[in-house]
Amino acid sequence: MYKIALICEHGASTGICVRKMIEASSKLGIESDIAAHSAAKLESIINDLDCILLAPQLAFKLDHFKKTYPEHVSKMTIVNSMDFGMMDGEKILKEAVAMIEKK
Repeated sequence: MYKIALICEHGASTGICVRKMIEASSKLGIESDIAAHSAAKLESIINDLDCILLAPQLAFKLDHFKKTYPEHVSKMTIVNSMDFGMMDGEKILKEAVAMIEKK
């Protein structure tokens, strides 16, 4: 099972994106636990995650997160803004899974 978090600030569009990713996971038969969380909650969940996806609007925080959690850098990435804007849950999910399996 893949544990994936989509990190955001306020969550409205992120919640929609997570629903699309969950739908894609079901459709593709990928066993996963996908949820949206605020950036403030990252510290309490980071050790349990396989993949940390930052919403495009948080791209500016990536360096901060990498410095704060250096042991988790390999599982952090920014969601492609076009995919996020199109709410392409399947593509975002596939990229997250590929990143996890690459480790």
